[in-house]
Amino acid sequence: MPQVSITLLDGRDPLAEDLAERHAAAWGHLYTNWDKSKALAEFRPQKTDGSLPATLVLRENERVAGSVSLLFGDCEARTDLDPWLGSLYVFPEFRGRGHAGRLIEAATRFAAEAGVRTLHVFTESAAGLLRCHGFSSLEHTMLHGRSIDILRRELP
Repeated sequence: MPQVSITLLDGRDPLAEDLAERHAAAWGHLYTNWDKSKALAEFRPQKTDGSLPATLVLRENERVAGSVSLLFGDCEARTDLDPWLGSLYVFPEFRGRGHAGRLIEAATRFAAEAGVRTLHVFTESAAGLLRCHGFSSLEHTMLHGRSIDILRRELP
């Protein structure tokens, strides 16, 4: 049975460069002029003190397997909503093992402990997964010509 751990990313960690590259490739089309350098700049202020913004990194047997961020101002279509669960990413070779759910649940626990009462997320394709983890639909809209669902989860 694999050993799974979740830790916080220090924005100065060299891992931030790899994550920035993967995130920019996966979601650059949903943001205005967003590329690896801008993604990396967003990682730099990541906190490890229990406050936001923060990125949680999941490791399987000490190998990085995925990450998720808690951040502000993530969705240009809804600048009135904050904070956001964003950049949920499981490396392809680790998919199908439940890691996305582990990251979602760890991030929502972290957000609740940080005092967040409502967490938002937007997605092109993972609304079903997010609903399975307590998120409910808020609206369906367009972002840079792409169809997205915006969901929210009330936290204790």
